[in-house]
Amino acid sequence: MNTKRNKNSYYKKVYALNLVSDFMNLPAERAESFTKHPVPIQNLVEKVWEDWGIGEEETAEAIISGYWQKIVGKGLSGKCAPVNLSKDGKTLQIRAASSTIRQELSFRKENILKKIKSLAGCPPVTNLKIS
Repeated sequence: MNTKRNKNSYYKKVYALNLVSDFMNLPAERAESFTKHPVPIQNLVEKVWEDWGIGEEETAEAIISGYWQKIVGKGLSGKCAPVNLSKDGKTLQIRAASSTIRQELSFRKENILKKIKSLAGCPPVTNLKIS
């Protein structure tokens, strides 16, 4: 029975190679070089993480988000959030829940900027864009 399975898998492989070679108008011996073999998902995930640099370095946005409650205070932290930094890293965009919160953030602007500047790993943010 084991021999029968080996023959079936061999014929399936030959059929698949012939199918690929017919589709790509290639000789059958070249079709095998274009056929991708299965790769464990763990290998793919590790390669993507490595290629994209995921998990290696904490971004300035992540640092600011992590300290957000300490930056704006416990009362405001649930009503506003940092969105992103500008490409030059000098302007932080903040989303606020209401116009009242936007106004409160603008009153605290200098204090917020000072606290962000004190964080290690953050670029010198000089402006806030509150929306």
